[in-house]
Amino acid sequence: MEKWIDSQTLAIWIIVVLVVIGLLAISFVKLVQINFKRMVESKLKESRLQIEHQKNLMESGIAVQEQERNRIAADLHDSLIGKLTVLRLKNQSEFNFEQVDKQLGELIDEARRISHDLSPPMLEFVELHELLEDMLSPWKKHLSIHFHTQVDATVTLPPNLKIQVGRIAQELITNIYKHAQATAVWVDLKITSQQLFLVVKDNGKGFDVDEAKKGIGLQNLELRTVYLRGKHKIKSSPKGSTVILALNHLHFSTT
Repeated sequence: MEKWIDSQTLAIWIIVVLVVIGLLAISFVKLVQINFKRMVESKLKESRLQIEHQKNLMESGIAVQEQERNRIAADLHDSLIGKLTVLRLKNQSEFNFEQVDKQLGELIDEARRISHDLSPPMLEFVELHELLEDMLSPWKKHLSIHFHTQVDATVTLPPNLKIQVGRIAQELITNIYKHAQATAVWVDLKITSQQLFLVVKDNGKGFDVDEAKKGIGLQNLELRTVYLRGKHKIKSSPKGSTVILALNHLHFSTT
């Protein structure tokens, strides 16, 4: 009888243990399924956000292109066409060789500026710091610009990288002049064997970074940064603003 009871008790315990193990196994499987589902949902959400972000960047890029076309059209209409019209009217009434020659020189300079804005010449043979110096030069009439460089002379940067970094600096200075009410700007360029750093700082009134990110200016900065596979950081206060661009220039081919 005791043996039967012992056997029966043992069987019950075995069944209990098996049930507990089964419940634990089921719970474990359910937990794995829940975690997997959460992970998939998180990845899907992240993908949707990334797709939405890329869509916004594309829309921003299109808007920037349209804005640039309008700017060029305005430059052509207001500067070249306007001056040519005035020159033509003057030529019909009275001819002054010195005045005509002066105005023609201004027209040539204006055409050269528009052409240079569209595509700076000889990018293959111009160093980035030289390109930046050239792009910053016209702004020295309006702002006190301090340009500092620390460049590894052995580094050769590809033209597509140079023009994008140049455009970023150009757009930042334009925005500072238009909106920041700044009197001074500091531009620092550092190029090492692998990294490139561009820092643009001003003493203007500052701005709300989150609000400004909705505008075309900073969206264009982000668009170019994505293209360069780099990172950027923006800091702003009532005493001024700082934009930092960092990237690995080895990602770009020099061919």
